[in-house]
Amino acid sequence: MASTTKPSAPTVSFPKSEAASKSYNFAQAWDQSTFLTEQQQSAIAALSHVFSERPFPPNLSQDHQDNAVSAVSALASANENNNSFQDYGSSTTLPLLLNTNQFYKWFTDLESAMKSETEEKYQHYVSTLTERIQTCDCILRQVDDTLDYFNELQLQHQAVATKTKTLHDACDRLVVEKQRLIEFADALRSKLNYFDELENIASNFYSPSMSVGNENFLPLLKRLDDCILYVESNPQYAESSVYLLKFRQLQSRALGMIRSHVLSVLKSASSQVQAAIRSSGNSKAAVSEGVEASVIHVRFKAAANELKPVLEEIESRSSRKEYVQLLAECHKLYCEQRLSLVS
Repeated sequence: MASTTKPSAPTVSFPKSEAASKSYNFAQAWDQSTFLTEQQQSAIAALSHVFSERPFPPNLSQDHQDNAVSAVSALASANENNNSFQDYGSSTTLPLLLNTNQFYKWFTDLESAMKSETEEKYQHYVSTLTERIQTCDCILRQVDDTLDYFNELQLQHQAVATKTKTLHDACDRLVVEKQRLIEFADALRSKLNYFDELENIASNFYSPSMSVGNENFLPLLKRLDDCILYVESNPQYAESSVYLLKFRQLQSRALGMIRSHVLSVLKSASSQVQAAIRSSGNSKAAVSEGVEASVIHVRFKAAANELKPVLEEIESRSSRKEYVQLLAECHKLYCEQRLSLVS
């Protein structure tokens, strides 16, 4: 009986995974083994005919069983010799499956291997993703910590800016307050200068070298008058009445010095006139005739030139009663000295 030629298997690309490769190879081998020769088909038909006619009796001899097993083994050996599996690049030898249980067991192992391999791939992917998630979480925590630091730094910056602005405002207020105090101190000092001048004026007026003819006498007198006027205008100041009394005493002393100076100059002029008359040896009749009138005029004119600055200063203060009184006394002294010469 001619044998049936088995068609060649198509060329296919094998999967990369080991479990998938095993499954594919087994499927190819299973397909190859399904093709039977005519001899094998005839043997199967004969066996089917024999077994279909009558079953074996229970007391079947051991010889018959051995023959049946031998026939089945021979059939399997012939099938293995004629239809061997082709190697598709896999290094693993495929198992020989003789019954359904072996196939189920093999298929279960193969499915478990494929599942384990698939799970291993996804477990590795899950592990990688977990590591990436943990890394991202760590980065997020660091970013959050950095943002917290920036927020704290911003709050500190705002606090420093607020304190700096407060300090600047306080400095500006202090500068304004300082300027106000300086102006107040200057104003107070200018007012206190009138009171402080008491000691200075008193020391000068009571100095032995001070006289009406001294160049500092008239400026001191003017300063004394200004102080008296200021104290009189501000009686609300503490101890102003005491200072006014002391200033008045100094003014009385200064006016007394002026009166004494005028009297001294006029007496000196009168003495010089009298000395000139006595030295001429003329009689009083000659005086009446005007011979000595020129002598009197010259001497008193010289005295008037000496007294002129003082008298002009007194006349400039004629609005004050004490100076009016002093000027009247000076006129009286002048008249007395002139009358003494005439008489």
